Amino acid sequence: MKQVLLIATGGTIACRETGNGLSPALTGEELLGLMPELGGICAVEVCDLMNLDSTDLTAADRAAIARTVWEGRDRFDGFVIAHGTDTLAYTAALLCHMLPGFGKPVVLTGSMLPMGAPGSDAPRNLLDAFRVAATDCAGVLAVLHGKIIPGSHVCKRHSSEADAFVCVNAPLTGTVDETGLIRWDAPPQVSGEAAFIERIDPHVLVVKLTPDLEPSFFSALHGYPKVILEAFGAGGVPQRLEQAVRELIGSGTRVYITTQCAEGGVDLHKYEVGRRAEAMGAVSLSNRTTEDALAAIMCGEL
Repeated sequence: MKQVLLIATGGTIACRETGNGLSPALTGEELLGLMPELGGICAVEVCDLMNLDSTDLTAADRAAIARTVWEGRDRFDGFVIAHGTDTLAYTAALLCHMLPGFGKPVVLTGSMLPMGAPGSDAPRNLLDAFRVAATDCAGVLAVLHGKIIPGSHVCKRHSSEADAFVCVNAPLTGTVDETGLIRWDAPPQVSGEAAFIERIDPHVLVVKLTPDLEPSFFSALHGYPKVILEAFGAGGVPQRLEQAVRELIGSGTRVYITTQCAEGGVDLHKYEVGRRAEAMGAVSLSNRTTEDALAAIMCGEL
C-alpha cells in the first residue's frame, strides 16, 4: 500500500467559526476523522506544519512546505498538502520550481467550505487528493472539484463557488469522477534529476498598469530588484509611460511583462507597443500565469 504524507497548513478546509469569522483550527488528524474512510487507497501519516489562513502565508512558509516534501522523499510515495484556496496557486507554482524533477506526486487541495460544514466540498477534494497521490504520477498538481491541474497552471477564478479553479494556458492533467475514477488527459511528466532549490528571492513586485497611471509612480521603484508589469492584452508599455519604465530599467531594476488577460499570454512581437517595450529591455513572460512567473523569478530562472 502506498505511504502518503498529509501536510496540514490550515486554510478554509481546517476552519471553524470563531465569532470573528472563520479561522483555521483543525489538525490533520481531525481532518481525516471528518472525511470518508480511505479504505485501501493508501496509508497516511500526518504532519501539522502550520495552521494559517493562506492569506498569511509567506515565501518562507512555502519554502517550509517544499522542504518538508523534499525531506520526506525517501519515506513516502506521495504527498497531500491541505491548503487554503486563496493563495493555493502561489504555493503550487513555487513548489514546481523549488522541486524540479520531483518523481513523486505532490498534490495540493483545499475547499471553499470548512470540513464538516453542510454541503462542504472538503471531503471529496481531500479524498480525491489522496487518490491521485497514491498513483504513480509525478510532480506538483492541484486537485479540486474533480479537476487535476498542473501546479504551474492553476488559477483561482471565483471567490465563493465550489468550482473555483481553472487550468490556464495548458490542458487539464486529468479528472476524478464522483466514483473516484481517475482519467488522465495529459499524464504529468517530469524531467531531469530531482533537486531542491533552497535559495529563493521573494523581492519581486507585481504592478498592474491602469490607463491613467502616473509616470512619476515608477520613480519610487528605482533600484527595486525585479518588477512584473501586468499590461493590457498581448503586452506592452503605454507610450506615455515608456520613458518612466526606461529609467526604471536604467536604475538596475529587471522589468518583466505579463498580461491582465486570464488566458492567452504575452506576445511582445504582435504590436508596435510590445516591440518598443522589448527594445527597452522588458522581458516577456509569455504564457506563464502571474503566480508561475513570480515563482520562476524567485527561483532565479528568469
